[in-house]
Amino acid sequence: MGGPAQGRTALVSGAGGGAADGGAPVGGAPAPGRDALLAAALDRLPVGVVVLDADLRVLAASAGVPAPGAAPPWLEGQRGRLLEVLRTGEPLEPGGAAPLRARRLRAADGRALVGVLVDPPGGPRERPGRGRPDVLALLDEAARRVGSTLDVATTAREVVQVAVPAFADLAAVDLLEEQGPPGARPRLRRVARAAADPAPAGPYAAAGAPPVDDGGLVARVLEGREPVLVADPGAPAPGPPGGPPGEGPGPLVLAPLVARGAVLGLVTLGRGAGASAFDAQDLRLAGELARRAALAVDNARLYSRERATAVELQRSLLPREDPELGRVAVAHRYLPGGTTQVGGDWFDVIALAGGRVALVVGDVMGRGLRAAAAMGQLRTAVRTLAVLDLMPEDVLAHLDDLAQSLDEVQLATCAYAVYDPVDRALRYATAGHLPPVLLDPSGAPRVLAPASGAPLGVGGVPFGSVVVDVPDGCRLVLCTDGLVESRGADVDDGTARLLEALRRGPDDLEALCDAVLAETGRDRGHDDDVALLVARLEGVDPASCTAVAVRADLAAVGRARRLARRRLEEWGLHRLVDTAELLVSELVTNAVRYAREPVVLRLLLLDDRVEVSVADSDARLPRLRRAAPDDEGGRGLHLVGSLARRWGARSTPGGKVVWFDLPLR
Repeated sequence: MGGPAQGRTALVSGAGGGAADGGAPVGGAPAPGRDALLAAALDRLPVGVVVLDADLRVLAASAGVPAPGAAPPWLEGQRGRLLEVLRTGEPLEPGGAAPLRARRLRAADGRALVGVLVDPPGGPRERPGRGRPDVLALLDEAARRVGSTLDVATTAREVVQVAVPAFADLAAVDLLEEQGPPGARPRLRRVARAAADPAPAGPYAAAGAPPVDDGGLVARVLEGREPVLVADPGAPAPGPPGGPPGEGPGPLVLAPLVARGAVLGLVTLGRGAGASAFDAQDLRLAGELARRAALAVDNARLYSRERATAVELQRSLLPREDPELGRVAVAHRYLPGGTTQVGGDWFDVIALAGGRVALVVGDVMGRGLRAAAAMGQLRTAVRTLAVLDLMPEDVLAHLDDLAQSLDEVQLATCAYAVYDPVDRALRYATAGHLPPVLLDPSGAPRVLAPASGAPLGVGGVPFGSVVVDVPDGCRLVLCTDGLVESRGADVDDGTARLLEALRRGPDDLEALCDAVLAETGRDRGHDDDVALLVARLEGVDPASCTAVAVRADLAAVGRARRLARRRLEEWGLHRLVDTAELLVSELVTNAVRYAREPVVLRLLLLDDRVEVSVADSDARLPRLRRAAPDDEGGRGLHLVGSLARRWGARSTPGGKVVWFDLPLR
């Protein structure tokens, strides 16, 4: 029965004798009444069991246990030993003056109980080659081991490992395929198998799952939903559908896995030629083992299905493909936490004007569909705000307002960074989030200075940004706290492990992501979601960019046109010259008319386009408006919008930038 089991109920097994009825007192003491839930559980056991309370009075009994008119003989003379088991938890094994086997258990409400195993009169029967298994020990082992995880394959392996060799020489678990074409015959798939050495022979001892033939043995067992003994595994199954397929005892038991009204599969148990055949009591034990296994398998299946749905929902809210980013390369990983509830972690990569790239990582606090919905709203808002080309601190300020306006205020953390490949500078802001990590070209990592900002949804706290120079070849790392936080370890320890993993990691971005997850242990399971985003930052070639200051007078417009023509011809883009000259005239004219110096014209050659921008000191952003028939102006932006592929405007610390781009192809 095993060693002491502190905090568990004492189970008592006697060699023979009767048992008191569910309401009858033992030794004349009044019974406390039958516990319905406990009795229902006892009724499912394949053996008779009586449960006594701490005063050794009958609390509950399984069905079919006879009720003597007096205390059962196995109790006389054993009261002191049983009370000692309850007090110390030390097991009592048969032998000498103690013909009982006992161990202590404890009820869910903390009560100490004693259970009595009532064997058939005459005690356990011995069979050639195999003694009768300790029923309670086998079921206790099944309860303890089967279903320790929510993985279907692991649960099936646990079932066969419990059965072999304690109960059978061969055990296999076959599950029905969940999906198949309409009208197709059901198919079993072998999930786990265990066998003694040598393994039993026969048609059901093969490594693969048996077929589910119409009218065949397996099909009829699944249809009947009850375990059966098979005397001759090689003979056809006699009898009507649903009836017993063979006479017992026999060397084979087929037990269907039935849980919540659904048939999940089949457990096959076999014994070799040197062991005695299964009998009716073994059949009941096999049925109980199959019922427990079915519930564990069904729980694992439900968990796997719900988890797959949650993960698919989460991934549907994340970017599917990386945009064209020019001089920036990215790699990322998202790992859902070990729970069916979807989380609120997200990341995004957004291409901006001027070859700039926005990199975002966020984490909505909490789990479940509400957190996922809030994450989806915040991610959509980030992309909208990014299109408006706001400063990072302004993006977070707007997100903070949005988080407060949701039906239920959702707190979230976020890091938003923008890399400019022309200036080779990174501007970032954080809202209660981990600051970015920057690896210099040699691979040495450092945590960047935190930017002030409370989590989104708090409100009333201003956000700031930090600007750092970024040499070519640096790598930027953004992540959620699931990568550095875990039970038993704080953020500082996790950050130290992350920095060490980055320091020793490979140069390749994809390989670096895998190495970081492996070094931090997140590839082996974790409670919280993990989002990891790594980017290599490279500046543009100076020969691909021209910037010149323009005097704030109308005569400068002609000089700006000539500069644009000359540079486009040097780049071999002759077909774009006329259009570019016209649009440069519009932007520079607006700048010198309404703004003060400095006015800067910039032409930038990117992989798929030429971008032309004009920066000035006027903070007012232009917008399209409908011009009246007699208006002398107001049509310049309509012209830009018609001839350019895209155009836009963004605020800067010193004013604004208005830009347009023309495709190379």
